[in-house]
Amino acid sequence: MEYRAPTWIYNTVFYQIFPDRFCDGDHTTDPPGTQPWEEVPTRDSFSGGDLAGITKKLDYLQWLGINALYLTSVFTSPSNHKYDTVDYFAIDPSFGGNVALVELVDALHSRGMRIILDGVFNHCSEQHPFFLDAMARGRESEYWDWFTIEGAEVISEPEPNYACFAGVPSMPEWNHKNPKVREYLLSVVRYWIRQYEIDGWRLDTTDYLPPDFVKDIRRVAKEEKSDAYVVGEVMGLATSWFKHDALDGVMHYRLWDGLVSFFAKGDWEAGRFADFVRSIWHSYPNEANYTSYTLLGSHDKPRFLTLAGGDARRLILAAAFLFTFPGAPAIYYGDEIGLEGGSDPDCRRPFPWEEETWNKEVLETFRRLIHLRRQEACLRRGTIEFITAREHHLVLKRKLDQEEIIVAINTGDEDEPLNLASPGNWIDLFVQAPVPSTTVIPRRGFRILKRV
Repeated sequence: MEYRAPTWIYNTVFYQIFPDRFCDGDHTTDPPGTQPWEEVPTRDSFSGGDLAGITKKLDYLQWLGINALYLTSVFTSPSNHKYDTVDYFAIDPSFGGNVALVELVDALHSRGMRIILDGVFNHCSEQHPFFLDAMARGRESEYWDWFTIEGAEVISEPEPNYACFAGVPSMPEWNHKNPKVREYLLSVVRYWIRQYEIDGWRLDTTDYLPPDFVKDIRRVAKEEKSDAYVVGEVMGLATSWFKHDALDGVMHYRLWDGLVSFFAKGDWEAGRFADFVRSIWHSYPNEANYTSYTLLGSHDKPRFLTLAGGDARRLILAAAFLFTFPGAPAIYYGDEIGLEGGSDPDCRRPFPWEEETWNKEVLETFRRLIHLRRQEACLRRGTIEFITAREHHLVLKRKLDQEEIIVAINTGDEDEPLNLASPGNWIDLFVQAPVPSTTVIPRRGFRILKRV
């Protein structure tokens, strides 16, 4: 049976949340040693965010225009990031436990919103009971061959004698050659869809997983929910994953590389950026271009605004491109209010809920772009063509049936002339005002123009 990406993805704007840092909705679940919310986090610190805090802020997210959440790992784990899983069948107590997820999913679905969780299926925690059993019993353990261990006993120091993620001893890797390992992890995929009605999975470190296993994850997810979305974390070009028919989409880090080079850092001219985007576009199946998760930020990258040297206009122009480009655009929590941060853990600062600290221009621009995208089918499903790409001047056309939208972006410091060659009357959708056929793209600005 051929599995296709769910149609709801075409209409989706994601919001990525690192739960410990978004909102503390229930102080009674704060782990010991939780630091004050306003303090800058360290690799090991806890800020106290939880699922109740996310539920509490759904009005804000819906006002922004968000209709799907992606949560980084939430299962029981000793760390703040939860990518070292101890129990795949339990939400971490510091996040409120399984009951808190029920409440969040119910609240989301009642608003017509969806949620995908993070599947960390390459590795687990050294505190996972199966690994502890292997440590305690050696080769006598029934879980010995659930991991890849050299020798007769588990050794962590000074060097681990077992396969572990990025050489980190606290994250032993699963042995996916063992069918029992696969079935165990696939039971996790089934459980959270069947019992908690989540809407899909984001697969952590997809490049480390066997392609046939990733295909199995996708198959099992869609057996449980036919419109489940399975998206992979792929840092490079993802062509092979689509040739394997293994994923609905990928986190578009390859596109992110170009967005940083052109918009944030200004290292590229528009022509190079357009060629770069075209090369990716033609490397992927057409559907995958529309169903991949496009992003300006994530918990694994420095904040876009920081990469842009704190220049909010660069962030705004990148957002104008992202929300008018094919794919499922995503906001990393706080980017929409101008939150900054360097490399991990600085990119994981707590969300500052004091509104006087927010960049209101950035917030309003993001909100209007999101609502405009959700309003205009052409921006979600239309074809794309680069009309002009030179120096600081980028113009692309989206077309759906008889509808046509021109997106013009100017990263330079001077106004750029723009001649709308197609006949008819034009309106600037962003400001809701008519424009003449011969107009300009303002310096460090953008236009989203529709023929009416």
